[in-house]
This record gives sequence, structure tokens and C-alpha cells, in this order.
Amino acid sequence: MRLGPIPGDLVECSLDEEFMLVTDRTSDNPRELTCSYRELPNDLKPGETVLFADGTVAMSVTDTAPGRAQLKVTLPGRLRSQQGVNLPGSDLNVKSLTDKDLQDLDWTARHASEVQYVGLSFTRTAEDVAWLRRELAARNCPAWVVVKIEKPQAVHHLDAIIAATDGVMEARGDLGVEMDVAQVPAIQKRVIALCNQAHRPVITATQMLNSMEHSNRPTRAEASDVFNAVLDGTDAVMLSGESAIGQYPVEAVATMRRICAEAEAHLQSQRRRPVAGAPASLSGLIQPITEAMVDAACLAADQLEAPMIVVVTASGRTAMALSNRRPGVTILALTPTEQTARALSVCWGVTPLVLPKVPSVDQELAFAIDWAKSRRLVYPGQHVVFIRGEIPGQIKSRAVLAHEVP
Repeated sequence: MRLGPIPGDLVECSLDEEFMLVTDRTSDNPRELTCSYRELPNDLKPGETVLFADGTVAMSVTDTAPGRAQLKVTLPGRLRSQQGVNLPGSDLNVKSLTDKDLQDLDWTARHASEVQYVGLSFTRTAEDVAWLRRELAARNCPAWVVVKIEKPQAVHHLDAIIAATDGVMEARGDLGVEMDVAQVPAIQKRVIALCNQAHRPVITATQMLNSMEHSNRPTRAEASDVFNAVLDGTDAVMLSGESAIGQYPVEAVATMRRICAEAEAHLQSQRRRPVAGAPASLSGLIQPITEAMVDAACLAADQLEAPMIVVVTASGRTAMALSNRRPGVTILALTPTEQTARALSVCWGVTPLVLPKVPSVDQELAFAIDWAKSRRLVYPGQHVVFIRGEIPGQIKSRAVLAHEVP
């Protein structure tokens, strides 16, 4: 839920000042607010708290009438158009997919070849994910689903939600508004661990380098936040305001990349996995024969000190399985479609590349080595481990090949 347009785009909210939330604007008064969820004024009850802009402004409901709710400012600040609205403690009867969402899915279906993921905001249960999948299937849209964990209800149903989705985003901003902020770090670690165990890519997002919206350097605490997310096992870290509206977007991206590289170098030097203990079974993601091949490839790469594992994959699942094993080397995923290549970009350690149609496995390997040598990723005398999800003409066979770079 977001605020509608505010006349003048912003309004100052002073302590105890009164505002009105309405279904439809009737004046140019900036203290008359609207919401993307039109029925919100009718759903609110006196005494409930409404938070705006990631909790930087708070108001209490003092009175309600059909189509309007009177609010009093309890935490002063500044509101802008389109900022988020949160209702901690309220259990609104809001559908997971609104009419506008369904219209957006129609657009998605018309552009299916350009869309890799559909994000589901404010997921509460696994049924929300199932509903989205049914809508995608009805439109013949193959996009994968990424759920955003930002509601207390989602935290209560984490295992079922993660099992039902293709990927997860920890939206710490809204989660920290909806729940006690002291609980968010523990929830973050739990989400990452569960995603690693379930072989689902996980994205850690929101306020990771927040100070870089206005500064060309992050705080030490922010650097530690990004670093520790990588150590915990996140597949991707995400910037939002830093690159969307910040004054130093390029510097923010470069800074985050350096921190991630340092974290991965630290993991490599420690020779340990982000997830402690023996690797979890990959059942449900790939077939047992492919799981054995993935583990063999990781072992071979480790013993040969190979800088790269090359995987040929049509669906992307074998590359995802390799990513889950965190081998500490580049995973070059050769795939026949741009759509799969883009989808794999979110997975840890995977460099996806669209493979031109070649007639043989030998030529696939030659293409990968030439590409890597031209970018100084491998050198003569080193080994490259090559795996293939299926061998043409032998659908029940898998291949692992250790090859010395000429």
C-alpha cells in the first residue's frame, strides 16, 4: 500500500496535527491523504496506528466514517507522494492479488520472453504463492516467483512459503516496520538459512548502504551489514533508495561490489561454506544422478584448484544446484535462452551466458574455454571442470569432465 499523489508532492506533519485519509480526494488540501488501497479508510478502527515512509511518520486513528478516517500525528516528519503505508498489528482482509495486480499479470504474459521473475509483495501464506502460480499458468507465463518477506504472518509460515516459491527477498524495511526492529537480524539469518537448505536463491534488501543516498561513503556498520549478509549465505544483495533516488548511485554500486568481493575472499580463505555442516540433499530441485554429478564436480574443482566450473543447462536447475554448493569458483552457466540466463543472474557465483547452437559437447567446452581465456578467467595449464545436465541422445546419462586448459 502506498500514498496517492500529494498536492505539492510533500507535506510536513507536526506533532498532534490532524490529517484525513479518504477513499477519494475532494480538495487540494495536502492534509487530505489517499491510498492505493482505496478501502483502507473503511477498514481502519479508532486507536489503530498507521505508519508512513518506513515508519518515519506515525499517526493514530481518532475517528472513522464511511470513506474517511481521521488521523492525529504521533511521530512528526515529512510525507511525500507514493510513500509506503504500514499497519502493524492490523489484520486487514486484503487479497494477496488485487485487480490491478491481475491486470499487471496480463501485461506480464504479453511480455513473457522479457520477464524472468514476478515479485509477490506482502506474502502471508503459501496459498498466496499458489494463487499467483495459478494465475501465471492460466496466462501461459513461465516466469519464476520471488516472494517478499515483509509481514509477521510470513515469518510464521516461512517453511511453507519458501517451499512454494522459486526465490525469496528479505524486504527488511517493511519487516522492520511491521515487527520489532530488534527481531529483524535474527529473522534475516533464519530466512537465509532456510533458503540455503531449500535451494532457493535469496536476496537481502533495504537500507544496506542507506547513508549513501546523501554521502559518497557508507558507515562502518553498513559495510558490516553487507559483509555479514554474504557470510550468512545470501545469493544477492540489493540497493534501493541508494541507486533509485540517491546522490551517489554509481559509488553505491561500486562500494557494495567491493564489500561483497571482500566477503567472498574471506569465505574462500576460511575454506568453509556459508551454511555449516554437510551439504543438504538437493532432492526436489534436481534428480539424484544430477546431484551426484554436482557434488563430484565441486570435489574435482577443489582438488584440482580449478578456477571455473562450466555447466550446460536448459532449465537453469543444475546451475542453481551448483550455486547452492558454494564451490568458491566461477560457475559459468551456458544456456540456450536469454530468459534462463537472466534468471540465473540472481544466483550466487553464477555467470550466465547464452550459448550459440553448437553441434557437439566438445564444441560447447571449447566455446566456454575460449570465452573464459579471452577474459583472463582461466590460463593454460589450469583445469576446468565441465558438467552437462543431459547428454544428447542419452537422456539418462550425465557427464563430468576435468579438462586441462591448452
